Amino acid sequence: MTEEMKDKRSKRLLFIMIAALLLINIGLFYVIINEKNKTEKLQQEFVDTTAELDELKEVEEELRLNLSEKIGQNAQLDSIIQLRDEEIQRKVSQLRRSLSSGKITKAELAKAKDELSGLKAQVAALKAEVEELSKENQYLKDENYVMQRQVEAEKERVAEMVVVNTELTEQVGVGSRIFLKGLDVKPMRDAIIGDFKTTDRLSKLYKIEVSYTLANNDLASKGEKVLFFQIVKPGGAVLVNKDAGSGVGSFDGGKKQYSVKKVVNFQNSNETGSFAVPKTEGMAAGKYVVNVYGEDHKMGTSSFTLR
Repeated sequence: MTEEMKDKRSKRLLFIMIAALLLINIGLFYVIINEKNKTEKLQQEFVDTTAELDELKEVEEELRLNLSEKIGQNAQLDSIIQLRDEEIQRKVSQLRRSLSSGKITKAELAKAKDELSGLKAQVAALKAEVEELSKENQYLKDENYVMQRQVEAEKERVAEMVVVNTELTEQVGVGSRIFLKGLDVKPMRDAIIGDFKTTDRLSKLYKIEVSYTLANNDLASKGEKVLFFQIVKPGGAVLVNKDAGSGVGSFDGGKKQYSVKKVVNFQNSNETGSFAVPKTEGMAAGKYVVNVYGEDHKMGTSSFTLR
């Protein structure tokens, strides 16, 4: 091969290399331009959320103003407000994080606007609910709360009957307990003509009549409830009469003597019941106290005096 042929071949290889490098550079330039266009397009899709953030702030302010004047009226109403307010505030925080990210597309903004509209509707609904509860002075919808208010009114009318609540345990709340709506205790004597009559004379006493009415409570479970009646004599001992079914049971925090035990089928229908304890040997003149217990709490008390 001559020198001239070698020279031509070298030039041809050099030309091919230059052309290849040129094609590679053109390809890299295309990739860079394409990626730049994609970045610019993505940036153009991101939208400003300032207006929506301002609107979200207005929703929070409206919620604060609507609820601030209602707080403190009633503990039960406060718990309702706090629970609903916490739910709305969680959604507000989530929406704020989304709007404040600085990178939100038109589609994401549209979704955020829908959520913002939903928050406005929830705030309006909560305002209406609170207004209704406040206007009607119905801070609790369960009958148990109303029943306790009625019991307080009844204590003022009936001096001898006092219904008290015992301390709550961690497992059982007052709301699930049953209480007495009425308790009537009468010492009775035998009448020569007609039915028995009341008496305050121990010498004429024939029996002690006890009648009771359970108060309704929608929160209490239905079924059999055990009631323990203690007739406490003037000396402090519990009246025991085998004919009346006296015995020892577990109530009021331990094993205790009771005068009468009754099992009531509680169906939330103001159940009533009555029984009589005949005059018992060892009874003395003085004040007698009748205590009524459930299995885990004191339900009520009454008293009478014999001379």
